[in-house]
Amino acid sequence: VAGGDHLPLILLLLAITGLVVFLTEITSNTATAAVFIPVAAALAISMGFDAVTFAVPVALAASCAFMMPVATPPNAIVFAAGRLDVMHMCAAGIFLNLIATVMIAGAALVLVPIVFG
Repeated sequence: VAGGDHLPLILLLLAITGLVVFLTEITSNTATAAVFIPVAAALAISMGFDAVTFAVPVALAASCAFMMPVATPPNAIVFAAGRLDVMHMCAAGIFLNLIATVMIAGAALVLVPIVFG
């Protein structure tokens, strides 16, 4: 990340968390976590941060698929019931994705150093 070492930690956490949260709408949660946790850990180390600081938010963000019917089986079941269309799911889901991004990044900033010391 060119110039990323000058960004505040919270902005880096928001960017990484947001990327993973929105990526899991179209990719497998498990595959996304398996690919991005090592990448995030390596990025953290290269920028002088503890690897866990970036790995934990990625792991949590990979579980946040609220928008698309293809994101998770429960989303597909709700969509298959026929009472919601994709636009309604996306409208509610984007709001939940944004909340999850902020909550996970904030919690990681505060709690990871306390829990993992």
